Amino acid sequence: MDSDTVHANKYKLFSVSAIGTFMATFEGSILNVALPSIADALNTPIHLVAWVVLSYSLTLISLMLVFGAWTEVRGYAFAYKFGYSFFLLGSLTCVLSPNIYVLIAGRVIQATGTGMFAAVGPALVTTVFPAKERGKGLALTVMMVSAGFTLGPVVGGLLLSFATWHSIFLINIPIGLIGLYLTSRFYRGLAPANPDKKVHLPAAFFMAVTLVSAVYGLSQINDHAITDPRVWGFFIVAFIGLFIFIHYEKNPDTALIGTDIFTNRNFLLSIGAQQTNFIAAAGVMVLIPFYLEQVKGFEPQQVGLLLVILPIMMFIVAPISGPLSDRIGYRALTSLGMLVYALGLYMLSFLRVDTETSYIVETFIVLGAGTGLFSSPNSSAIMGSVKDEQRSVTSGIMATSRNIGMSFGVAFSTAFFSYLQSRNVDLGSAKQIFVVSYRPVIYVASAVALVGSVICLIRSNRVR
Repeated sequence: MDSDTVHANKYKLFSVSAIGTFMATFEGSILNVALPSIADALNTPIHLVAWVVLSYSLTLISLMLVFGAWTEVRGYAFAYKFGYSFFLLGSLTCVLSPNIYVLIAGRVIQATGTGMFAAVGPALVTTVFPAKERGKGLALTVMMVSAGFTLGPVVGGLLLSFATWHSIFLINIPIGLIGLYLTSRFYRGLAPANPDKKVHLPAAFFMAVTLVSAVYGLSQINDHAITDPRVWGFFIVAFIGLFIFIHYEKNPDTALIGTDIFTNRNFLLSIGAQQTNFIAAAGVMVLIPFYLEQVKGFEPQQVGLLLVILPIMMFIVAPISGPLSDRIGYRALTSLGMLVYALGLYMLSFLRVDTETSYIVETFIVLGAGTGLFSSPNSSAIMGSVKDEQRSVTSGIMATSRNIGMSFGVAFSTAFFSYLQSRNVDLGSAKQIFVVSYRPVIYVASAVALVGSVICLIRSNRVR
C-alpha cells in the first residue's frame, strides 16, 4: 500500500488504533472503581489486590520498548492482531477467574495486548496521517484517551450497580472482536517500515530488567525506607541491567534501538518535556482523591464526577491544539500548555479545609486545559523529530517514558508527603495536617512544570 493510498484511508486505519487506545485507558479507569468489589468478592487483602494493578503496569513497562522495535520488523497488521488477540485472551481469563491469582495472570496477559496498543499507537497515527496533519491525528488519539478515562468510572459504576465485577472485563470482548475484525480488513497491504531489521532479544531482556526493577523499587519507597534492601536492592539490579543494555546498544549488531536516536536534540528535549509533565501530574493527582474524601468529606461518586473534569477538558482542548500545531509549530503551544498546567498546580496550593467546591472545579478546568494544550503538540514534536523508519521504536520510547515519569512522580510525591505528615503531626487536626503537608508537594510539582515549559521553549520549532 503506497503512501497516497494510506493517507486516503487514514480514518479507516486510525479506527483500529483508536479502539485499542480507548480500551487501554477505559479498562484502567473502570478497574479503579471495581477494586473494592473484587477484594470483597474474592476475600482478598488490599496488598494482594494491588497486584491486579501493579502486575499490569510492570508488564506494560517491560514490553513497550521491544514492541516498538518489533513492529518496525513485522508491521502494524501483525502488531494490532497480536494486541487484540492478547487483550481478548486476557479479558476472558479475567472473566473466568476463580481466585485472585488467576485474575492477576489474566491482567498480565491483558497488559501484553494493551502494551502493543500503547507502544505503536502514535507511530501508526504518524504513518497514516500526512505530515501536515500529524498534530490533528495525534489530537484524535488524545481525544480517545480522554474518552476512555471519562467513560470508565461512569460505566464501571453502572455495571457494578446491577452485575458482578466480572462484567467490567466481559464488556471488553465484543469491542476487542470488532478491533480484530477491522485489523484483518483494513491492514492487509500496510508494509513493515524496516523488515530487514533484527530484534535483539538479549538487549530487550536487559532493558526490561532495568525498567521493571527501577519502577518496582520506586513503588516500594512508600512502604520501606530507602535504606531497606527491598528498595536499594532493586535499584542495584536496575543499574546492572542498564549497564549491560548500554553495552549491547553500543554495538550495531546487538542493539535493540541504537544510540543514534539519542543524539537527536529535538527528540531528547521533547521526551524531557513529556517526562516533566507526567512527573508533575502523577504525584499530585494521586493525592487529590484523598483530599476530596478525607478533608472535604465527599462521597466516591462525587470525587469521580470532579475528577472527570480533567479528561473532559483534554477532550475539548486537544482537537484545537493538535491541528493548530500543524500550522504554527509546537514550541509556543507546548510552552503555554506547561505554563497553564503550572498555574493550575499553583492554584492547588490554596486548597484549605473550607475551600469552596467551585474553586476546586475551576482549578481542575485549568489543569485539564493545560494538559490538552501540551499533549498533542508535544507528541507531534516527538514523532516529527525522527526518521520515518524510527517511528515505531520512538512510539515505544514515548510510552515507556510516560510510565516511568508517572511512576517516579507517584513514588516521590507520596514519600515526600508521608515525610511531611510525620513532621506536622503536632498540628492536631488530621485535615489540617493533610493540607499543610500537601502544599510543599504542590510547590515542587509546580516547579517541575515550569522547568518543562522552559524545555519546550528552548527547542527548535521545526516540523519535519
